[in-house]
Amino acid sequence: MVYHHISDDIKQCGLRLLEDGWDITAVVEALGVSAKSIDRWQDNYETKGHVMPRYPVQGRRRILTSSIMHETHELYKEDPSLYLDKITEWLAIFHDKPISLGALCNNLKDFGLNRKVMRWLARQRDEMLRTRWMDYVLTTFSANQMVFLDKSSKDGRTLA
Repeated sequence: MVYHHISDDIKQCGLRLLEDGWDITAVVEALGVSAKSIDRWQDNYETKGHVMPRYPVQGRRRILTSSIMHETHELYKEDPSLYLDKITEWLAIFHDKPISLGALCNNLKDFGLNRKVMRWLARQRDEMLRTRWMDYVLTTFSANQMVFLDKSSKDGRTLA
């Protein structure tokens, strides 16, 4: 028979049919698979508890654990203006994890701390400070002193 992918539910169905007393040749004909495949599924189910064995985690271990990444997230919440070199120093001193800037950047991206999230954290940082700034702007400046820019026409496709 030609190799083709057989889903896990079909494999489990085949094993249930055998448990219900079906002959192996009847299961082979009903599912269109080989008897060797069914033997392999039975062996996997008996030894590993599933018709398709789960692969162990592969690849290199992460330099930064999830607890360290959560601490880094909290550090960014406290001070979103931190630069990566300061975080590498913090990791080396407090967690004994010397890490390069590139590896730290990749870990932060994998954890979901990209530039967009960091800007959001900075905006949400201190509500009282934002309120004081807004009061300062409203009391210090008048409307004719304000300049607002709209960059929507700066895409290079305009005629003017």
